[in-house]
Order: sequence, then C-alpha cells, then structure tokens
Amino acid sequence: MKFLISFIFFVFFSVNSFANEELYLCKLDTKFYETDKNEWSQKIIDYDLFISSESEIKILDRQTNRFLQSFEVIQNDERALVGYFLNNRMINIFTFNKTTLYAKYSNMYFDEQGGGQIGVGKCYTKTI
Repeated sequence: MKFLISFIFFVFFSVNSFANEELYLCKLDTKFYETDKNEWSQKIIDYDLFISSESEIKILDRQTNRFLQSFEVIQNDERALVGYFLNNRMINIFTFNKTTLYAKYSNMYFDEQGGGQIGVGKCYTKTI
C-alpha cells in the first residue's frame, strides 16, 4: 500500500513539473572568436531552450549535443526572459523577447585565452 501511494505521489509530481516546462528551438546567427587574437568567424547554431522553472534556463547546443551551463533567471514575465551565468573565467548572458520570439546569447571569456561569441536569432515553440 505504501508503495502504491508513493508511486502515485511520484507520478503526480513528475507530470506536474513536466507540464511547467517550456521548450523552444532557437536558430542563432552567431559570430565568435576562439581567442582574443583570432579573427571573427560566423555560423548558425541551433539551440534547444528549456525553461524548466522560474529560476533556471537550460540550453542544449544541438551541434555538440551538450548543455551549456545553467542560467540563473533575473527576469521572466510576459515580455522577456533574461538569464546569466558567471564564474571566475567567463560570463554568459541570454535574453529572449517573448513578443518578437527573438533571442540573443553572448559569452565572454576573461581567462588567459580570451574569446567569445554573440548570437541573434528566432525561436520557435517546440512541443514536448
């Protein structure tokens, strides 16, 4: 009986938390340089954007099939979603305009190598 109650409780919360997740596919035209001394390069990068809670954004780089660092949400309302990641060698910033569905992603390294990127593009609602 305890197992059945625990199972129902687990299923209820799993479905409930899954229902709160928003998912977008974003195609960003990206300019980047690998070190501070390199020339700018450019390519289209596809990202899956997971808004998994009120306080976290997860971004999957579809080319490498790896998640970027999770972003802390600093604004999430009907107009925009804004998040950032910061550590001792880099800062990443992500903005998503919910009205136009355009996103911007930038990262800047301030370690011994440098480098960075900026991407701008449209996001599309993706069904889970």
